[in-house]
Amino acid sequence: MRLHHSATPERPSCKILRVSVMNPNEMIEESEIRLLDAKTQRAYPTAQGAAIVHASRRLAWRSSLVLEVHRMAAHEYDEHAVVGHQLLFNLGEPVRLGWKEDSRRYEGMLATGAICIQSDGALNAPRWHTPMLFATASIPPSMVAAALLERTPTAGTTFAKRHCIQDPRAHDFITSLVAELSAPTEPLYAEALAHGFLLHLLGTHGQGLHLGRNKKPRGRLHPTHLRNVLELIHTELGGDLSLQRIASSCGYSPFQFARLFKATTGLAPHAFVLRLRLERARERLRSGSASVAEVALAMGFFDQAHFTSVFRRAFGVTPGAFVKEARR
Repeated sequence: MRLHHSATPERPSCKILRVSVMNPNEMIEESEIRLLDAKTQRAYPTAQGAAIVHASRRLAWRSSLVLEVHRMAAHEYDEHAVVGHQLLFNLGEPVRLGWKEDSRRYEGMLATGAICIQSDGALNAPRWHTPMLFATASIPPSMVAAALLERTPTAGTTFAKRHCIQDPRAHDFITSLVAELSAPTEPLYAEALAHGFLLHLLGTHGQGLHLGRNKKPRGRLHPTHLRNVLELIHTELGGDLSLQRIASSCGYSPFQFARLFKATTGLAPHAFVLRLRLERARERLRSGSASVAEVALAMGFFDQAHFTSVFRRAFGVTPGAFVKEARR
């Protein structure tokens, strides 16, 4: 079984990881990725505090996929059920990983770049004896259902169990998503990556799926659809502009729309929107009508630091330096 999926969208090069420092006076952060204790049925987070290096929640990602980077010492979990379809991807040195399956213990070498996959509700009790740096993701069954023409027979049989395997395409998607956690660009880019990643996982590791036909879209957007999309983008440029919302405005899935939009405009949706955000931001900075911080928020960037990073990457100068030059 194969699903069509798009290639990993191109992204400017950047450092993959950047350790965040929490304010000790803040409440202890808990992972959004949850486990359900097999004995008590109590839900609890997979990690907390300083173990969470990066988290998609901090950036208010629009995708339902939850992605985090954890750095943990040797650890052993009690037996539990996973909440949502969950993945673990080793970002650091090889680690000897143990897991439980059908009441039996197994061990294997989790190499750098190797991945483990479990379906919603699957039981496990993983353990490792040396420190590990890894990306972990949770995909709600509702996100899978939305990506398919028909629902899976049961949520727990969506993905085949995988332990310590290599998947080069998954590696490309995950490292790109992790890069977005540490140095975000355009929010639509992370959403497109998450959607493409899910389609890859379903096409490569899916099981028990009843799929309808999934045709690769051909041609270009109808002029009326393109006009409506451009009006929506220009109107909501500084607001909550998601790939799902844009695609739905002309009756396509995010996957279909992304292909048709690029065929029509020559740019992927995230690249097109980012260009417009930056151009409009530059105009406002040149006019002197707002401060750098105000422009950053008005144009939909996460914060001033995010805006400064993206602006400098695009134009070779910081917003502050651009303003000074424009006033001369």
